[in-house]
Amino acid sequence: MAEVILAHEVDMATWRQAARMHIAQATQPDALSWHVLPAEQLFRPDLTLVSRFNMEGVAPLVLPRQFVAFLVLAFQAKDSSRFALFYRLVYRLVYEKHSFASLQNDTDMQTLVALAAAVKQETLRFRAAFSAKLRHGLPTVWQYEPEHYCVEANAKFCRALAPRPWEITTPYRSMKWDGQTLLFGAPSTENQWQPDGQGAWSGYPNTTLVPTYKEVIGAATLDQLRSEAMDCRACALWEPAQRTVFGEGPETARVMFVGEQPGDQEDKLGRPFVGPAGHVFDRALQEVGLKREEVYVTNAVKHFRFTWRGTDRLHQKPEQTHMAACRVWLEAEQRMVRPTLIVMLGATAAQTILKRPITISRERSRLFELEPGVSGLVTVHPSYLLRLQNEADKERAYARFTSDLKMAAQFVGV
Repeated sequence: MAEVILAHEVDMATWRQAARMHIAQATQPDALSWHVLPAEQLFRPDLTLVSRFNMEGVAPLVLPRQFVAFLVLAFQAKDSSRFALFYRLVYRLVYEKHSFASLQNDTDMQTLVALAAAVKQETLRFRAAFSAKLRHGLPTVWQYEPEHYCVEANAKFCRALAPRPWEITTPYRSMKWDGQTLLFGAPSTENQWQPDGQGAWSGYPNTTLVPTYKEVIGAATLDQLRSEAMDCRACALWEPAQRTVFGEGPETARVMFVGEQPGDQEDKLGRPFVGPAGHVFDRALQEVGLKREEVYVTNAVKHFRFTWRGTDRLHQKPEQTHMAACRVWLEAEQRMVRPTLIVMLGATAAQTILKRPITISRERSRLFELEPGVSGLVTVHPSYLLRLQNEADKERAYARFTSDLKMAAQFVGV
């Protein structure tokens, strides 16, 4: 019997290579034995990579996309028989000429689907918990006990949601982001870290859970909603942007501020209104007696749209398709927060919420009812103030902007 040793619990790179090689050799499933290297050996300084194969001349495996999606999730399941299960299914797809659909009622396929479903639920739980920890102030080291081996597969998600440094330790693995490099270590926080993409740490699963409309409108908390938004693919802006920039603020906020879209700094830092316009906004809030930590701040569009000029990323106004795609998130945020006043910062925000073309000069500086119990107020986006060249014009525009915000503060009794 041939033995395949994987470096760790989610060493998908070694499993994939071994499966390709043995499928090419027509190795029977019961002729293979799959094992994982003992954890205490993985982080030895003198470790030589356990298993890699000479893949020269070995044809790639072409597998149904839906099967691969289940496989990526199920690979993280805490089930020692899963590696053999996956190979059996691949063997049958290749040599017994089964289609993915024809195996729907097969016991092995049902086991694969069940494992994938269990890992998906664990992943959703992990992501919502990470989002909640982040909102309340992510500790230096967060201790988490997953039911499955899901930590590595959520590394990209964690970095997108929290670009600043963090560390997660579990009973089976530690994972650390120092702001530049992703590192993996043993369960103890006092260990030798190994960098992502080197040695055994390449080719592990990456979980992407693109939310459905039903999942978005069914989210029970802001933390769940924020974690779902990280994998949004509703429009094309997700691909060039570094991350989804979701709203922030308490669920009890009486005022919701809605801007246009994240800018360069927001895209890098993962928070709304932290760039130059954000500094103007914070200053104005302070002057009228509103506290940033007591209001909810978000954008009509959650990804940064830009064009390159040399090495700089320059803002591009989002299109109607982007605004329409993101509306479901904004409506979900409003449903969660239930503000009594929504302040629309600029034309894009106002058009998204009012669902009609608007002119700022005609709509601004007056309170009006959006729906029973919710009022609206239109004003300029703070970035407009930064674009004014004449200092006198800038002072007058800023004074009117703060006057609008004072109207909002008075409306909620500040």
